Amino acid sequence: MPLGLPQECLRGRDGRTQYEHSSSPVEDPWRTIFQMGDFVTSDNVRLRYHVRGSGPPVLACQGGPANISDTLASAIAPLEDAYTLVYHDYRGSGRSEVAPSATYTYERISDDLDELRVHLGYERVGVLAHSMGGFVGLNYGLRHPEPCAGIVLVGTTPAGTPGKIFVPALRALGPTRTAKSIVLAVWYVAAWSWRPESKDKQAARYGPMTVTQEGIPAVRDRVKVAMAGPPAPNDNVPQLERVFARTDLTGRLHEIRCPALILYGQRDAVMVAGGEMLMQGLTNATRVCLPDIGHEPFVENPNEAFPPVREFLATLQY
Repeated sequence: MPLGLPQECLRGRDGRTQYEHSSSPVEDPWRTIFQMGDFVTSDNVRLRYHVRGSGPPVLACQGGPANISDTLASAIAPLEDAYTLVYHDYRGSGRSEVAPSATYTYERISDDLDELRVHLGYERVGVLAHSMGGFVGLNYGLRHPEPCAGIVLVGTTPAGTPGKIFVPALRALGPTRTAKSIVLAVWYVAAWSWRPESKDKQAARYGPMTVTQEGIPAVRDRVKVAMAGPPAPNDNVPQLERVFARTDLTGRLHEIRCPALILYGQRDAVMVAGGEMLMQGLTNATRVCLPDIGHEPFVENPNEAFPPVREFLATLQY
């Protein structure tokens, strides 16, 4: 069964399968509904989604591109007590259909997100975006401002262009981790760049970035367990990697009028630089920087990461 929950299969009025998670009041003091279904986009791509929790709707945008929605769903599951969390596997990933490679863009994925909102019947929604999902969330705020009540931007950046992000990220990284990242980059070029694409090659390619994101040693095993699934062999990976390196939304951030929460870890070097850019460009933003935290704040230190998110979401006008 999805996500390993003990579930009783139910059938919703719309014909989509629902799962009710039942446990004792001590173990689970709220009632969680797990709903999984498919919908077809306006350009005829079938996407898989799942909905969990109860309360105001929040559309979740996972990182990647070699990832699926289950990873973020596990990380932010505690929010299900107060919010309806909506996830989907992006086109060309996970359980969603492949699509023409030209449609693997953050703009199109943000449009998919809004079509999913309409499919589920929500008028206004919050958005929670992590890592690469920030490009999706920011495009959602730009392209669909009316239904967007607010955006939580977790460990993300408005720019992936090397010229914009490289030097600020190095300053945040420091000399020791910079040297480690360079060694892994050289190793990838020498040992992996010439090989056919594979999961091991993807992991090696992401190695230098992993160094820029790592938390303190005490939490690294916990993060490793939480991230045991990726990298996923998604069809959209090559195109989204190319688009990532060309994306720069800094000049348009002022167009996003909804409130935003910028949350990142002090050790997440690229996102420290990205957080500064977001703070400079967004006109209605609050920033929270978590000390001794890397790229996975909800996994590394949930006691510090969740309270500002809950406080922010509670202020949104749905």
